[in-house]
Amino acid sequence: MTKTASGLILALPQSAKILSTAATALFSAVVIWRFGWSPETPAFLLLPIFGVVLAVIDLRSRQLPNVLVLPFALTGSVLLTAASALSGDWGRLAGGAIGSAAMFALYLVLALISPGSLGMGDVKLAAVLGLYGGYAGMTAWMATILGGFVLGGVISLSLLVFTRASARSVFPFGPPMIVACFAALVWFG
Repeated sequence: MTKTASGLILALPQSAKILSTAATALFSAVVIWRFGWSPETPAFLLLPIFGVVLAVIDLRSRQLPNVLVLPFALTGSVLLTAASALSGDWGRLAGGAIGSAAMFALYLVLALISPGSLGMGDVKLAAVLGLYGGYAGMTAWMATILGGFVLGGVISLSLLVFTRASARSVFPFGPPMIVACFAALVWFG
């Protein structure tokens, strides 16, 4: 597997690139529609930009590569810090930091208890999504956590019922986590 972000994106088939671009544009439009041009908008736009690419890669390879997750975390942290500085609302940034640490810890414990169900990429992604959920508030943070598990469960159950999946089948957990965070941010942010 290529080790650069552009290499990972270029390795996707053309149809995945087209669908990813369309989904990113749609979700970015939702962010702008929901939040307008606020200090948080640039940080919130990172969620569809990184999230769609990470979801597609996770669906294809069952991996959430550090070369994308870590820049997502760093850039999101910087932009949310800048948003707090511009708005003067440092409490939201503190909520984001606490949400990030708590979600990281929860996913780390779950990954250590059941290594086959969650990978370390999911744990690192949980820290980033916890930052966004926590920044948006306690309700958004709870919806981010619970929504990921609910969506993951619905997908798993659907695969068991409607496909040849078995109880031992593995489905990437990154996409439900990302969708839950995006929905929580838009509805509760």
